[in-house]
Amino acid sequence: MRIYTVHELPGAPLDGAGIVLVKEGFSFPAFAFSWAWLLWHRLWIAFFIWLGLTAALSFLMQMAFGAGAAMACSLALQFLLGTEANDIRRWTLARKGYRELGVAGGGSLEEAERNFFARWDRPLEVEKVRPVTAPVWPRPAPARATDDDEVFGLFPQGPRAES
Repeated sequence: MRIYTVHELPGAPLDGAGIVLVKEGFSFPAFAFSWAWLLWHRLWIAFFIWLGLTAALSFLMQMAFGAGAAMACSLALQFLLGTEANDIRRWTLARKGYRELGVAGGGSLEEAERNFFARWDRPLEVEKVRPVTAPVWPRPAPARATDDDEVFGLFPQGPRAES
């Protein structure tokens, strides 16, 4: 049985279109096809870090110890990516505004989705979000009292001009 974490994009439609399941544990596709896996999942920051780190370490290891050491270092980096790939994916989803809803399990991704949606009682939490077009600053000024308003409180408005 595989375990998946469930992530939701707030403000997405209530039909489940903004929900992503990410597998827990080692990712063999990320280990075997490192840069292609990163590009497939649109992990751009991780791809460029991976590319720079692999190129730099492989070059340094080849210059210092030879081609065998460079290949062993590259294999170790790919194994490291395989172990951390799904955590990098979760980090990227969190940066995009997704929040973790919970955990789902199943023999496959489809079965885990079915299990999650079978017990999903949407809406879990409705947040009131200001529209994107709403101004953040300046805030509207509070209404001011006019001379015709009655004074409420301890401090009078001062002498009124009588005509």
